[in-house]
Amino acid sequence: MSSRPRRSGGPSKLVLAVIDGLRPEALERAVADGRAPSLAAIMERGSYVDDCAAAFPSVTPVCTSSIATGTGPADHRIPAMNWFHRGEGRYVEYGSSFQASRRVGIHVSLTDTIYNLNLAHMSRATPTVFELLDDAGVRTAGTTFLVYRGRHRHVPTGESALARLAGATLFRHAVWGPREFFYADLFATRKTGCRSQLGLPGARDAHAGCE
Repeated sequence: MSSRPRRSGGPSKLVLAVIDGLRPEALERAVADGRAPSLAAIMERGSYVDDCAAAFPSVTPVCTSSIATGTGPADHRIPAMNWFHRGEGRYVEYGSSFQASRRVGIHVSLTDTIYNLNLAHMSRATPTVFELLDDAGVRTAGTTFLVYRGRHRHVPTGESALARLAGATLFRHAVWGPREFFYADLFATRKTGCRSQLGLPGARDAHAGCE
């Protein structure tokens, strides 16, 4: 997390960037070797804390929910990468592997990951950083990230042929996210020409940078 110095006549800006699975020793080694100049600059200008405790279990949906809400799984109610939903009598699968998603159903897994994690499974009692900032009148924005829940309604974009195909078969419903929202070619506040191949690994970073 880094904040820019306050500019004359304007508010300071905050950027939250998450690097999944980055251990402190790996970061420090990359900085020392000169392979992470941007992170080195952030560390030099800010405060670096290397003894934080991860949420448990330390898997992406749990940790990203904790980062976005500032609470643990007992509060935000996202308990694992895959878990049994007693109310619905089924397993929830957030994409731990292709084989696991195929076992429960690709459509079901994608629906749980993109829609239900934010809009049904995560507790409404734990507002996200986007909701808190929106409520405070601060302009919010986000790119493809597991936890995106905010106060603004977004309908599927259908801007690209791939997005139209996905929308016709899987992603037909609106979501609630930050004011400016660009999610895996599926939702986009405005036309930018940026593409993420539906958020596939290897395209997400370039898409976020483009947006």
